[in-house]
Amino acid sequence: MKRIAFAVAFMVLLGTLAGCVVNDEDRDGDGLTKENERQGWEVHVVYPHAKNTTTYHVTSDPNKKDTDGDGLTDYEEFLYPDGRATDPNKKDTDGDGLTDYEEFTLGTNPIHWQHDLDDDGFIDYDEITYYKQHGIAHEKILDYIQTQDVDGDGVPDGYDRDPLRDLRVEVRITEIMLMSYLDSPDDGIIEGEINISFDNSWVEFEETLIPRTNQSFNLSHIFDLTDFGVPGDTNAFSIVIKDSDEGEGLKAKSFEDGIPEYDFARLFEGNQPVYAVNFDILTDCTAYHTWGTDGELWFEVIDRSVGVDGS
Repeated sequence: MKRIAFAVAFMVLLGTLAGCVVNDEDRDGDGLTKENERQGWEVHVVYPHAKNTTTYHVTSDPNKKDTDGDGLTDYEEFLYPDGRATDPNKKDTDGDGLTDYEEFTLGTNPIHWQHDLDDDGFIDYDEITYYKQHGIAHEKILDYIQTQDVDGDGVPDGYDRDPLRDLRVEVRITEIMLMSYLDSPDDGIIEGEINISFDNSWVEFEETLIPRTNQSFNLSHIFDLTDFGVPGDTNAFSIVIKDSDEGEGLKAKSFEDGIPEYDFARLFEGNQPVYAVNFDILTDCTAYHTWGTDGELWFEVIDRSVGVDGS
């Protein structure tokens, strides 16, 4: 009995010692020996907007199962599927905004920045950068790069002027002061037409304008803007105010506006007959006061866009 007990104790001790030997070869239990981790491996990576591959040598910490703490063990980074060995010292080997573990989970390439997970025409790196600049949390970004049309406006994100919002603006004419009778023969009354346009949409108001009188108005229209474009693109915006008695007084005038077919009210800087700009909805929604030789105009543009959360 004593011999049997001794033999059992010896076998247990031997097994324990053997375990110590194995653990010493792979101290952190990540599947790589100390020697493997010290020798390291080559990483071949293409960084954002780079055309060429960068190759460099890496090693990992034999005392840490996951050296960079990205969720992949050093062994998994060394033997990444399809020979895409990653850097165990960087959570995001290719610098595209996704950790190596997230790329493993999503099925994207951790050593090449150029991939479009949802096939929306918006490269993931550029899409991630865009959302970060707009204060979107990383957890939300992970959802958005898997959604073709984040704001639900019918335009894929890569072809949307603002992927986060269905773009709408309200234009409101509030005040007009005409100092000129234009080319009108009506002695004190101008049958005015106020035309406002955004992109290919327009609205026209017919109003009686009285020169040398400060007139208040509440003329407004909400435009559903053209969302199709490149993220960050501007929209075409214009205002035209003209006398609808077109040409009746031309014989008595010298065509001061240079356009004999129409009697435009020059209420804009530089005496332009038309207010026309490339409008950036993120920065240009405000109140305006413009003037020219024919008088002054007050109007405002209000952002009425609908965001992804319905607000």
